[in-house]
Amino acid sequence: MNKKLKFLLKITVSLLFLFWIVFKVDWQEVLTLLSKVEIKYIILYFFVLIAGIVVSAHKWKKLAEFKGIHLPLRDFFKFYLAGTFINNFMPSFIGGDTFRAYQIGKTEKKYSQAASSVVMDRLTGLFGAMVLTLFFSLLNFSTVLSKHILVVLNLGVLIGIMLILLFFATRNFSFWKKLSLHKLGVAKYVPEKILNFLTEMTNYHSNSGVLWRAVAASVAFGIIGLALTNFVLFLALGAKINVLDFLSVIFLISFVSAIPISINNIGVKEWAYVTFFGFFGISPALVITVAILSRFLQMLLSFLALPVYLKNK
Repeated sequence: MNKKLKFLLKITVSLLFLFWIVFKVDWQEVLTLLSKVEIKYIILYFFVLIAGIVVSAHKWKKLAEFKGIHLPLRDFFKFYLAGTFINNFMPSFIGGDTFRAYQIGKTEKKYSQAASSVVMDRLTGLFGAMVLTLFFSLLNFSTVLSKHILVVLNLGVLIGIMLILLFFATRNFSFWKKLSLHKLGVAKYVPEKILNFLTEMTNYHSNSGVLWRAVAASVAFGIIGLALTNFVLFLALGAKINVLDFLSVIFLISFVSAIPISINNIGVKEWAYVTFFGFFGISPALVITVAILSRFLQMLLSFLALPVYLKNK
């Protein structure tokens, strides 16, 4: 019942945002814009997106290697793409992550290690997006300061970064050891597999080098796989926007879209595009066209991983 209620609430949120978008956007203009997109921009978009996925696959490979899982980069790439396919066509992002963890862990039965690499891939990706959000907002401080919602969201991002850095700076303090499951006396109530997974996650802390390299790769993916891909679509539609204005909100949009309050961020992502780019005078129709193209092209690319999914499901 809890799962059904959660799913129903997410559908409701998606529908509410979509209802708002339907009446906000001039759909005739959207169709006109779509008809004007040249194929060269679509090809360029795919080229940049694939480059971004290669960066992410390489980051995941290094995180997995730290746990003793050694596979070729092509395996991490195809499982990453297959996981994205599942995320796009299933009602939850958990399925894709579970698929990824299982595929790299099944050979040597290193499921806890594999799961920790996938979760750390997610967490470092989130941290990288937070860093980029704050960095470009500070560069565009005067403009961001004039928009209250941007100020509030950036303050939230700043607090999140500070808490993460504080944890890493104090992770070896006795305070955290006292809070461990064993110290609290609840370890006996936690399944062994969960304990193993938490241990694997903790072990990453003993080597900050692999984590910071993963964050650096996440920043690279943000620039290539998120900012540059979207900017290509803006160029394709003839949008005129200041690059710094663009960069000060595109990562914030990804951060907001990652909040799991809707089905596959449907509605929330589109709302964020319309709202944040609207601050800079970009029409809702153009922004929605970018969001639709981005979602459709990513789904189309991930669909190429269908044979991998069917073979390994």
